[in-house]
Amino acid sequence: MRRMTIVTGAASLAALTALAGCSSSSTSAESSESATASPAASSAAASTSASPSPTAPCTLAPDTRVTDLTYAQLQQYELNNGEKIPTLAEFLDLANEAKVGVLPEIKTFAAAEGQAKPVPTQAQFAQYTEMLNERKDIAEKLIGSFDESTLKYFADAQPDWPRIWFRGIGNGDAFTPPTVEEMQTRAPSGNALGVINLLYFQGTFPPNQQAYDTPAAFADAGIPVYIWYNTATGGDSPTDAPGLAGVTSPGWEAIASLTPKNVKWIATDMTKEYTAWADAAGEAAQPIPAMVAHRGGGEADVSENSLGAFTQAVDNGAKVLETDVQWTKP
Repeated sequence: MRRMTIVTGAASLAALTALAGCSSSSTSAESSESATASPAASSAAASTSASPSPTAPCTLAPDTRVTDLTYAQLQQYELNNGEKIPTLAEFLDLANEAKVGVLPEIKTFAAAEGQAKPVPTQAQFAQYTEMLNERKDIAEKLIGSFDESTLKYFADAQPDWPRIWFRGIGNGDAFTPPTVEEMQTRAPSGNALGVINLLYFQGTFPPNQQAYDTPAAFADAGIPVYIWYNTATGGDSPTDAPGLAGVTSPGWEAIASLTPKNVKWIATDMTKEYTAWADAAGEAAQPIPAMVAHRGGGEADVSENSLGAFTQAVDNGAKVLETDVQWTKP
């Protein structure tokens, strides 16, 4: 029976560098073995099997997704630092050896715009859970998702794992700070909030001129908070960044100094800089939120979501490694 392989990395292949060519078929004995290996064995199979020999120039569209390819096809690509896209097993092995936490975000994508995103099957969730539980030295196992059904599965199957509901901007989410009522309605299975930095807001919110005290509301409800940064909101540094729609984009110092202190994790791409700031941060920022290395937080010469980036993040003091998880095509 053919099985899907779980891999970590980018949603699309746009950031990858193609090898000299690529084959759309996977007929060699080696590629067949890699594609059908059990999840626990997929890393070993990949390391002992040669990639299929490219037979023609790559003609895949630049937005080709991991889920569009078999594992064997995926192995014909390399990241900009020469690595292959790692499997979930390889990622977890690294975290287990380093004794750090993990936040693998399960990604799903609609087949076409406007269609609902598919939800992983119970068997896929169980496979994923087993892989994490096999590695006893992972310090903390977090689940992050925009999807309530994903959070519900883990609330039932692994209630001891923190479950972070990601509340975004766009795709139906208004550009407003989240509320406890909204979270309890949309993601009752979540027990932590994940929110972009500038929506963790106190005061009068400029776009709608309404008053919010998001830190106090979630602290009063006993809901810890995970803050992340992205290129649209900026602020991925100790100091504030230029605003978005009139809202200041707070840096780590501003977020960590908000009261009540309810931010447990800060996800950043700047792992070395975060540690330097944390070591020198003043009393107002204490206790320092745990650093989550967003996609490994790779530096300029190290691809995000690569084993090199994750290794570098551990060396730079990351407490949790975040990555995106997808199943390849069978």
